[in-house]
Amino acid sequence: MKYKPKRSESKIRELPPKVVQTKKGILINCPFCQPTHVILPNVQSPCGTALRVTAVQTYLTSHTTKFNKIHCLKCGQAGGEMVKYRNGFVHLDDCAPGKKLLTDIPPFSNVAKVVYKLPAKLRSFIEKHMGATKELQEIDAEGKYTGKVLGYFFWKG
Repeated sequence: MKYKPKRSESKIRELPPKVVQTKKGILINCPFCQPTHVILPNVQSPCGTALRVTAVQTYLTSHTTKFNKIHCLKCGQAGGEMVKYRNGFVHLDDCAPGKKLLTDIPPFSNVAKVVYKLPAKLRSFIEKHMGATKELQEIDAEGKYTGKVLGYFFWKG
């Protein structure tokens, strides 16, 4: 006699939610019900529909990065699990805690450039009110600084 796995008592059906733009924002409505109703993340609605929101990220294995000699933009080392970042890759774990990679390029400021080059005492006084001044430098695909300064900006973080 062949083994038959127990038949599941329930199945899952999936459809993309109906998205409605309103003056106050966006409503996410149930795709299964007529008339439709709003569904919220992590809250089961009366019809049994639940909205799941997940973020998915593909990363390279340690073997792949070592074999292909892929260097991290933050620390410059090859090997270890890495995720794509702009034109290169960075380690999944924070390999250089003091170094930050920006997701968006901030608006550059000529005032920030002037403040950055001021003496330390005067600079710290201005930074209390406007935020820390930072110099944005270009990094190549292997994580090495090219020496080119892209601009200066105020960092409030």
